[in-house]
Amino acid sequence: MTLTLTHIDTICVTYRHTSIRRHLSLLAASACLLLFILLDLATGPSGLALAEIWQGLWAGPDGADRTVATILWQLRMPQTLMGVLVGACLGLAGLQMQTILSNPLASPFTLGFSAAAGFGAALAIMFGTLLPVPTYLLVPVAAFAMTLLSCGLVYLIVRLGGATPEILVLGGIAVLFFFQSAQSLLQFLASPEVLQQIVFWLFGSLLKATWTSVAVSGLIFAFCLPFIMRSTWALTTLRLGDANARSLGLQVETIRKHSFIIVALLTAAAVSFVGTIGFVGLIAPHVARALVGEDHRFALPLAAIVGAVILVGASVFGKLISPAAVIPVGIITAIAGVPMLFAVIAKRARSGAI
Repeated sequence: MTLTLTHIDTICVTYRHTSIRRHLSLLAASACLLLFILLDLATGPSGLALAEIWQGLWAGPDGADRTVATILWQLRMPQTLMGVLVGACLGLAGLQMQTILSNPLASPFTLGFSAAAGFGAALAIMFGTLLPVPTYLLVPVAAFAMTLLSCGLVYLIVRLGGATPEILVLGGIAVLFFFQSAQSLLQFLASPEVLQQIVFWLFGSLLKATWTSVAVSGLIFAFCLPFIMRSTWALTTLRLGDANARSLGLQVETIRKHSFIIVALLTAAAVSFVGTIGFVGLIAPHVARALVGEDHRFALPLAAIVGAVILVGASVFGKLISPAAVIPVGIITAIAGVPMLFAVIAKRARSGAI
């Protein structure tokens, strides 16, 4: 009996320590995100001191200093908030993707959603002048619609073959190559001026952000949050394997389908307004799991925060190294993501996981 009580005490102490570490990780990541937000607001071609940023934030959009108010609230604030939302969407989508597919190298782009958004945007840029709709409105609408269309195509494949990880991956790869080929065809047929616009959109840049895009992406993000929160225990259990999850009464195929739809919505909200941004949805989940483990009650919010930190940090870095012509964040995340991906592969190879 004494030994049993000792074991129970040890388990309780270990659980408390783990819980404290997880909460501290969330707090540290949130503080890091807040710091990067302030740095992002303070950096840019015009340059603002931190004192001016504080004054501008307290004064609001109608502050006495109209120059600071315009730069801060009309130019920088939408871009910064969009970076937070896009990073959070990709982080959440990436963690759910890796969980439902049981694949550590999965990301929102595995299912072809990003390629579909790029094709929709290219289609709108190339033929948008034929419709009585402004290009700045038509491009994100077309990108969002194509993302949902790719979701429908993969879902159709899933219905025919079953919602297994293998079928989801194969269906996503098929959709990915289809939309990439269609996108390449449009680029081949486009005039030099139109091609330049398409390529710039595909780079992925927060410069396209407006308060309207922030509001739309924020609404989609807020709509998805309750469904994500409700599925935290199910996703955690899914990490134990399909057999164990089914033995606990979970409908594994249903969970995968629902998560798949949420991933599509989050990815569409992320890429429709700012373009293709890679590696955030791949790296953020690995960082989150390394810090808090497989418990999705903590891993999901931390993946969202880490994704936001990566993207806002990329925005700050792009402004610092090229103040006159800000480098698109999509380029920076792609360059920085390559060594991170190699590190993930090397770590799993040493542990014998691959």
